[in-house]
Amino acid sequence: MIANFFNQTRPINFLLLSILVFIIYLVALVNVNSEPLDFFFFVKNSFFLVLAIMTVFVINFIIRKNALTEDNSYAILFYILLVSYFPNSFVNEGVFISNFILLLAFRRIYSLRSSIQTKEKIFDSAFWIGIATLFYVWSLFYLVLVYAAIFIFRKIDWRNFIIPLVGVLTPIFLSYTYLLAFDDLERFNNLWKFSFDLSLEVYNSTRFTLPLGLIGLVALIAIVPTTKRSLLAKIDFKATWTLLITHIVISLFVVIFAPEKNGSELIFLFFPLSVLFANYLQVISRYWIKESIIYLFILMVINNFF
Repeated sequence: MIANFFNQTRPINFLLLSILVFIIYLVALVNVNSEPLDFFFFVKNSFFLVLAIMTVFVINFIIRKNALTEDNSYAILFYILLVSYFPNSFVNEGVFISNFILLLAFRRIYSLRSSIQTKEKIFDSAFWIGIATLFYVWSLFYLVLVYAAIFIFRKIDWRNFIIPLVGVLTPIFLSYTYLLAFDDLERFNNLWKFSFDLSLEVYNSTRFTLPLGLIGLVALIAIVPTTKRSLLAKIDFKATWTLLITHIVISLFVVIFAPEKNGSELIFLFFPLSVLFANYLQVISRYWIKESIIYLFILMVINNFF
């Protein structure tokens, strides 16, 4: 029933998914909030709620524009469910904003599959990554994704290797100039403290092990049939799929090196994993298996919140 409902992209889907984001955001806020309930709290969280809903439309745009999945809403549904497992994703402001900005970069990176405005796309993607880095320093890792796209989509030109550096340094230089004008370079210097924590002990708690176990299991099961299917697809989709797998690997490094592990850092994995899961559902021919997978993810949400 649910699999059939989200099997197509319709306006009603986006309405229901937006309502789902609204509900999950409010429940997450109740569960993890420790701030006083004043005027600033409501203004700030209204902004983040709008940003969370906008994420649904940005992800849909990336997927539709670059044909990352067929005409369905599975990827968006999975993204919302994955984020709901780790409510700290909503309250860690730096991570949340950085992830949203990175989606704008991914929009340009994946569109490099076409030959239109290649240099502009490379600059724009690196520029957005530079802005995201100002909010979460390990976002700089995604510059590797830009160079990977240049190789994978065969946009090899000596200028295309320099443009990402110019793009990523532009917002960083502008922020430096702004803070220098206000004699606040200490804030700028603090942005570049590449602290990291390779310990994964925090994920041993039940609230992490169950959802991570489900995500990891489905990802391992999905990777082989979806990759095999991509090898039979057109050349441009093969290249896009290679970039998606690269995206997942880079996101894993960002999570592993995260200086503070509380679940919010996992949000960087959710976009590429959502696309992977959506493509897996498209491979499955038996309807009851699709339904079972989606219900299993939904049950995990209920288990985590209640």
